[in-house]
Amino acid sequence: MRPPVLPKPTNLDESQGIRGPDMWVDEAIWGHRLYDEQTPWLAFLEFLNVLRSEDSDGRGFRETNGPNTLEYRPRRYLYLRNILFNNPRLTAFLLDLPDDDTRWTEWAEHMGKNADGLRGQPSFHYIRDRFASFEDFALVVHLLRTTAIEGQSNKRWTSKFVFPYGPAALYEDLNVKPQSITNDRRFFGRVGELVYLMLSRSGKAEELLAGLRPLVLNETCRWNRLVRAFTPEETEDVSPRANAYLPYASLSAFTQFADDWLALLRCYMPGYDVIPHLVDLLGLHVLLYKLRCAQMWASPTTPLQLALEIIAPRRTTIRDLATETYLANNLRSRDAIDAYLREVVDQSPEWASALQHPDAFGEACRVLRSKVAWPDADMEDYNGQQTPDGLRSVLHTAMHRRHDGHLANVHARYANEIGLASRRGTRRVRYAPNDQILRSLVFATVERRMEFQQFLSVLHERYGFIIGHRQAGTFIDQGQSDQKSFEDNARRLELRLASLGLLRRLSDACAYIENPYARER
Repeated sequence: MRPPVLPKPTNLDESQGIRGPDMWVDEAIWGHRLYDEQTPWLAFLEFLNVLRSEDSDGRGFRETNGPNTLEYRPRRYLYLRNILFNNPRLTAFLLDLPDDDTRWTEWAEHMGKNADGLRGQPSFHYIRDRFASFEDFALVVHLLRTTAIEGQSNKRWTSKFVFPYGPAALYEDLNVKPQSITNDRRFFGRVGELVYLMLSRSGKAEELLAGLRPLVLNETCRWNRLVRAFTPEETEDVSPRANAYLPYASLSAFTQFADDWLALLRCYMPGYDVIPHLVDLLGLHVLLYKLRCAQMWASPTTPLQLALEIIAPRRTTIRDLATETYLANNLRSRDAIDAYLREVVDQSPEWASALQHPDAFGEACRVLRSKVAWPDADMEDYNGQQTPDGLRSVLHTAMHRRHDGHLANVHARYANEIGLASRRGTRRVRYAPNDQILRSLVFATVERRMEFQQFLSVLHERYGFIIGHRQAGTFIDQGQSDQKSFEDNARRLELRLASLGLLRRLSDACAYIENPYARER
């Protein structure tokens, strides 16, 4: 049964002077918003910006003013970002100038003239007091650049990010122009805000805070203090970010998401090694959230299925099923928006009344403004048939065009980014997990050790993954594959996990998955 949908915000983005969505369909099903250009890593960084702000104000993972009232203040740290990512001549100053005094002086003057986004006449002389030599300074800059998130990409310098060593490394994506600085939501597209709201509604707030604070919110750890050395002692006056919207007050998927993160945070992993696994599971749960919400609207009685091929040397029926379920899930969200239009518009008493109204076309326009927030500008430019059916047909086309632009691509983008999908050995993309996502799944689901067949059952129950024959009954009964093919698929997974040091076979009938980072009980 589908849970009730929370009311749409009445002033979406008006507080920031930004026009809200030009149609309220995708947002009503999935929230404001899922966005394909925001990778799981960037969603994780945006989430950390929200968490840092909310936790510093004493309300981490708590919607104190009610659902969808999140309002947080991210940081910008433009001195840090100019030094790391808008400073191409740093090495030249180190190599071409003879002594430290000259290097510091020349470099600071150069940065004062060429740094972007800073008010007045910015001064970078403070840096000298924080490093023993210019060479040490240049080496630390190089270190932070090489560990940056997507640091080697061709993104603009204001869309490159320090690894999340601590609060001093957390800042928002910006677009810096000569006369303005804006958060244009290209790479921080609100997926991180949705993740924050999901976890806030998971019922696991205190446990999550206890696990995340020492990892990414520790002001005193040496890595955070190193990054903080690049920022002058000054306060930033940044306007709040508001009006994030998640449609559902609670879902079991939110609790499962939190449980998986908690399992990772409880592992004995050194340093920041757990963070890539948190990102993998974030990407997986966002992907599953998209599919499950689509399922709730379009086909609530159809189980979610992701047939996973463990790479075989030649084509098998499992590969075909992995391809078919991938393609079917890729189209699932389009079916959902069609179902939403039928339920919210076609089956509504307002639409039935509009069809009988003397001014049927005008009344239909009013209903669509109310139901899906179709903007007046689009209706004013409308040149189709002056009938309700003609208007609805144009809306349907516009709705699909808008959906296909970004949200429809989230499943494919996220499956690829987290290593769940691949076209290895074939020209078609299908579900074929790589070693990294397999490790993340083991660390999240195996508390200490687990019998192999039980592990396959857990993956099926939690995520809809079909690997072995016991989970593939539907496919076998329908003749789409056979038991031996799925047994071979599971056997290949055994060999993969054994090669990763995650599986031990005690006898022909007994194999165990082992989590090497498990805490002793």
